[in-house]
Amino acid sequence: MKQIVTMIACVCFFSLSLSAQVKDTVDVNGMYSGGVEGELNTAIQTVIDAGNLSNTVFKLKSYDWYVITGTIEVPAGETLELVGEPIGTTQASAPPQILWTASGSVTKNFMIAVYGDLVMKNIWIRYADAAGIQTGTPIVFDGDTLGVTGDTGEYGYFENCIFEWMPCPTVTASGSICVRSEHFNGTFINCYFRNCVDSHFMYYGRAVSFPFDVSGYHTDYVSFENCTFANMGYVYMQEGTNWGENVHFNHCTFYNVVMFSLESGWWWKMNVTNSLFVNAFMLGFIPIQGTNPASAIFTITPADSINFEVPFTDQDRHILFANNAYYMDDWLVDWMRGGWELPYWSDNPADSVKKWRPASRITSVGCPYSRDLYQIRAFNEIPYPRPMLDSTTVNYFDSTYVDGDGHIVKAYPLMNKAKLYDIYALKRAGLPDTLNPGFIEPPINLEPLKWFLNEKWGTNLDTMWAYEIEAGFNQQWPLPENMAYTNETFLTAGMGGFPLGDLYQWWNPAIREGATDYYSAWLAQADEERETIATWLETGVHPDSNDVGIVGKADPAVLAKYTLSQNYPNPFNPTTQIEYSLPVRSQITLDVFNMLGQKITTLHHGTQKAGNHTVTFDGSGLAGGIYFYRLHSDNGVSLTKKFVLLK
Repeated sequence: MKQIVTMIACVCFFSLSLSAQVKDTVDVNGMYSGGVEGELNTAIQTVIDAGNLSNTVFKLKSYDWYVITGTIEVPAGETLELVGEPIGTTQASAPPQILWTASGSVTKNFMIAVYGDLVMKNIWIRYADAAGIQTGTPIVFDGDTLGVTGDTGEYGYFENCIFEWMPCPTVTASGSICVRSEHFNGTFINCYFRNCVDSHFMYYGRAVSFPFDVSGYHTDYVSFENCTFANMGYVYMQEGTNWGENVHFNHCTFYNVVMFSLESGWWWKMNVTNSLFVNAFMLGFIPIQGTNPASAIFTITPADSINFEVPFTDQDRHILFANNAYYMDDWLVDWMRGGWELPYWSDNPADSVKKWRPASRITSVGCPYSRDLYQIRAFNEIPYPRPMLDSTTVNYFDSTYVDGDGHIVKAYPLMNKAKLYDIYALKRAGLPDTLNPGFIEPPINLEPLKWFLNEKWGTNLDTMWAYEIEAGFNQQWPLPENMAYTNETFLTAGMGGFPLGDLYQWWNPAIREGATDYYSAWLAQADEERETIATWLETGVHPDSNDVGIVGKADPAVLAKYTLSQNYPNPFNPTTQIEYSLPVRSQITLDVFNMLGQKITTLHHGTQKAGNHTVTFDGSGLAGGIYFYRLHSDNGVSLTKKFVLLK
């Protein structure tokens, strides 16, 4: 299979290469086993000086502290391998922690600066010092060098690792893993990003992130499998001119993310599969701030809208979003605006505003920020829940046309969605809530979190909202949270009938006594599942399906293609004309949407005769920005165009 099968190869890359050779072993003592501060620094530097780093494994002891006294540097062309003892279910089997000295005389910019390659297994990285004070000191992959594989770029392999309490970085805008490499290759298996929060910055506390001020960098490959991201600012972030070539999330759990879980939508080849998103954009959307292209839990940015050069077009993109669930807790929507019961959607924007004007909200909303805005009737400043998918992304997945043989064909056959569970769509349809996961012990510090959101919407005062910080400081094991869940639908909603989300952390009795063992059964068929995902992503067709991108058969009378022309003028202010043609008498709907996927207006709905038709759209009452118009016919044709309103 083609390039995308590297997803499978890269997952196994380091484990295979490391098992193929016998390395020297250096046992390093931690603070609880006779070591001193800086012992890990000294051990590594000694081996570097001997010219033997790539041929050495540094073994760290369970339930121990490794207090570093300076940045650990991995030279170009070399590999640093840090391995803890196997993790079990007892306190004594807790992963070893790497953290900083409390000394104020030490420069603390980066924990590990990687100019070559880095391998970590069974390690707990705590972005704090020995006194418990947060340090914004990421692991940074820097430069563009030849790794030990002979491939261009830098490699990071992380297995069974915890990354905890990463705030805003000290010297560069990034995350727990900072990417300043032109060719980064990262694999994260069974990892837990926990309490990566900042008391001030709502957009810091990230898992993997490029700094915003770098250019010309991109992700060659990054994969997350059976990973949890709980209490985060962002999760995965591409800024500046950074785009993702191969980005893969499988069986991941996202919980309590302030802003973007996956950002930006500059994906070339990407899958998000078998994953669970809960409270995955807690800040919501505030209408007065305007439409935001990255407007949903998952978005695809049109290639021609990316403001830098990328080596792909929309037709080249392979994107799979399948077997995923999105949920928002009632407490969050209540805190935002008083509940779901009066939805922010209507065919008429004026109706949408009216629907959000109940007098009872003035006294019933608990959040001071929103309650005060209700009192002064500033409805467009009150936050709304974000959708699972925005209209642009839905159009990529769903747009069709009629080919010369009368088949209704997907316009973008390599972009696919399937088997989604969406609380936003459920509420919009007025259906009962059946999507609450029912976590056993969610990692939430509710009242401080609610106050943090109130301040970020309002005055921007600082509030720390992390969950059970002392559990990390005390190296408590197992950790007090338990994100196994009781929702019967989600327990079998993954591929192969497995649960959605991270199976390693929460469904694995090897590290959590009494857990239902879904992980072992999943692991036995993991390669088969990865192959299924890779095939589906590469071909656009599930390997068990006979579908080849044909979604139906059009009536012979509609063999002539429907057309939807680009509006003129474009950009426009305030009016523009939209032309379309129908080959036969058809019932059609012509709608306009904003970037959030919210319908702005319906320009026409009803039956029209065959021929050319023109409608005028007036955007006088709208904010300037990017909008979409979509023609949908009763026989399944769906065509979409983008247009720009200038103000």
